[in-house]
Amino acid sequence: MTVVNATFTIERILNASPARVFAAYATIEAKGQWFKAPSDIETLNRDFDFRVGGKERFHARWPGGMVTDFQATYHDIVENERIILVYDMFRDGEKLSVSLLTLELRPEGDKTRLIHTEQGSYLVGGGEAVASREHGTTWHINNLVALMDGREQKALV
Repeated sequence: MTVVNATFTIERILNASPARVFAAYATIEAKGQWFKAPSDIETLNRDFDFRVGGKERFHARWPGGMVTDFQATYHDIVENERIILVYDMFRDGEKLSVSLLTLELRPEGDKTRLIHTEQGSYLVGGGEAVASREHGTTWHINNLVALMDGREQKALV
C-alpha cells in the first residue's frame, strides 16, 4: 500500500493559563485524566518520562482482543509554551503510522490558545486512517477542554 502523508491542526481556546494547560501534559496522573481510551481496556504497559529524550508508551488490549501501542519520544519541551514529540502507532504489532506532533500554548488574556499540529506518514489505512486519527485526537483535545472548564467529558462517537 502507498504511504499517505497528511497534516491536521486542531485549535482550541482553553479557560486556563498556559501553565495549567502545560501541567495537564507533564505528569502521567494529569495526562491520564483526559488522554485515555474511549472504553475499558487492559493496560499492558504505561510508561511516562516527560523530558527531552524521554519516552512515553501506552500499550493496551481492547475488549475485542485488539492490541494498540503508542510509542513516543519527546524532542522539545519549553515549559508553558510548547511540546514536540514523534510517535509511532501500532495495532496488533503492525506499524500504522509515524507522526510528528507539535503542541503550542499561546496566552490570550487569562486563557490559552492550544494549537495541536500533527504531520503523519500513514502506512496502513490511507485517507480513512488520517480521518480516524484526527477524529480520535479531537476527542482527546475536547476532553482536555472539558477538564479545564470543569465539565464532564463526552464519550467518543
